[in-house]
Amino acid sequence: MAKLQKLITVTTYRWEEADLTEEQAALYKSDEDAFMENYSDGEYDLDFDLVGDNECEDEGDYNLIED
Repeated sequence: MAKLQKLITVTTYRWEEADLTEEQAALYKSDEDAFMENYSDGEYDLDFDLVGDNECEDEGDYNLIED
């Protein structure tokens, strides 16, 4: 018996937020690159919390599987 296979790509979008100190917020506003450098170097230990998410189903691809 033949089967029809369907591959579906699902994308999940997540929104996360972290509290910043006044100093961190000021640096982010004035020099985003410097802020991100400090963050990626581990100087800023930001605790992100999930505030929302959304899952979107993209188009599916069909494939006929024959015996």
